[in-house]
Amino acid sequence: MKLNFYKTIIPLLTAVAAGAWASSPKTWDAIFNAEGQGDYVRASIDGQVRFFKYTYYGEVQPVAFAVKGDGFDFVVSGNLKVSSDKIEKNGFYGSCNETKEAWISCFNRPQTFGKESQVVNIKGVDLACGDDLYALRDMRIKFKNTEVQKWWNLKYEQSEKVKRDKLAEFRIEEQEHRSEVKDASSMIVDARDGQPYRTILVDGRTWLAQNVNYNIPGESWCYEDKDSYCSRGGRLYTLEGARQACPKGFHLPRDREWQDMLTGLTGCYDGVQNCGAFGSKLKAKTGWQGGGGTDDYGFTVFSAGRRDVVGRGFRYVDMGEYAAFWSAQNGRNETIWIWVLGRMGDNMVRELAPNNKNAYSVRCIDGD
Repeated sequence: MKLNFYKTIIPLLTAVAAGAWASSPKTWDAIFNAEGQGDYVRASIDGQVRFFKYTYYGEVQPVAFAVKGDGFDFVVSGNLKVSSDKIEKNGFYGSCNETKEAWISCFNRPQTFGKESQVVNIKGVDLACGDDLYALRDMRIKFKNTEVQKWWNLKYEQSEKVKRDKLAEFRIEEQEHRSEVKDASSMIVDARDGQPYRTILVDGRTWLAQNVNYNIPGESWCYEDKDSYCSRGGRLYTLEGARQACPKGFHLPRDREWQDMLTGLTGCYDGVQNCGAFGSKLKAKTGWQGGGGTDDYGFTVFSAGRRDVVGRGFRYVDMGEYAAFWSAQNGRNETIWIWVLGRMGDNMVRELAPNNKNAYSVRCIDGD
């Protein structure tokens, strides 16, 4: 049975906002008094993720792994908060070791130590297991470079421990919220490749609440050509790819359908430009530089970036800063709009697509 997600989740989120979130910082870098300056970046795990004895009564999973590449070179250990159901039923350990990915809250400004350049100002580490993230509590870091370790010990190890613990709890709230959103949603499966998608109902219409991740060769790409980005944020499509991307029974939303969806979610009928600062309510709690949104509606917009055509080449830009979605052509009108959210934007706005070969994200609405 399909749930009306909007009616189901809003009372829950209102209660959350009146409780823990009322006194919590809205972004992680606010914890460190550097609003808008923090980074949330992906890094590869080197070798295996090691798991130790699970404590059922506290939902505590001790873990350790090495992070290496892109300015990082350290071993981190700590404790994850993971339910016993996920440990026992969902192949949790195998999923983490298949993904082999960490997301690091940091100030991404490498420092030079001898011949090495490394990021030292690290505030938190999350472990990716499939498309779920788990924040490390009681985080401990050991750098392989002894000079880097001395600097960490002097500047951050003890002096920022309380703030790092607060950040871990902040991330756990984000991640548990996302789990609640997923649990309250309905699901469909794309018959073409078996890809499952979460859906929500908005004014009687069914929308995909995840970005499409169906491969259209030559017309779609993973950000930076890395599969892990596709698994979390979907693929980036040219306009031609977007027209082929939706599963059977769904289509690329027309411009008017985007407007109707936003009206249905916000309850504002004065035009989206006059509906107040609802942009943060559309954004996912994770995956945006400096923090994220509140995801009040369960639409869960990740910042997937874009792929721009530049001369005869291309470039991937704005992961963590930007999300844009194609709309379909309206009848004979050849104008093509994209619907855009920016890191600092208060609203979701529409813009003319500058180039049909640029690649953006895709959401779909029911109806062939």
